[in-house]
Amino acid sequence: MSEYRLEDSLGFLVGRAGRSLSNSVQRTFSEHGFNATTEHWTVLVQLWNQDGLSQLELAERTGKDQASMSRLIQNMLNRELIYRRKDPVDARCKRIFLTENGKEQQERLMDLVNDTLEKATEGITEEDVAITKHVLKNIASKNLTTSWMKEE
Repeated sequence: MSEYRLEDSLGFLVGRAGRSLSNSVQRTFSEHGFNATTEHWTVLVQLWNQDGLSQLELAERTGKDQASMSRLIQNMLNRELIYRRKDPVDARCKRIFLTENGKEQQERLMDLVNDTLEKATEGITEEDVAITKHVLKNIASKNLTTSWMKEE
C-alpha cells in the first residue's frame, strides 16, 4: 500500500484553499474598517441579489444548517445589516431584508472582495480559474441535496 499524503488530498487542498481565501477576505474587511465577517458576506451577497429571502432559503443558498443560520441572522440583526419581516402570505415565515446600512456596503465590499480574489489568483490563467470553478461545482453538486449549485 502506498503512503497517503494529506497535502496531496483533494479534500485537504480544497479546505485549505477555502480557509486561505476566507482569511484573506476577512483581513481585508478588517483593514478597511468594515464590521462584517466572511459569513456575513455570504448572506449579504444573497440579499443583494434577491432581497427578502426566507431564513431557510438563505441557509440552503449559503450551505449552512438552520442553527448556524439562526445565529448568523441574529448577529447581523445586532449589527443592523438586516431586518426581519413576517411573510404576507405565511405568518410563520420570516423574510430577511437589507437595512440601508446593509445596502450601502455593497459596492465597497464587492470591490474589496474582487481585489482580494484578484491577488489570490495572480499568475493563474483565467482558463485555469474557470476550470477549477467548474470542477469544484461538479464535486459539490454530487454531495448536495439542493439544486442551486448543480451544473446545468
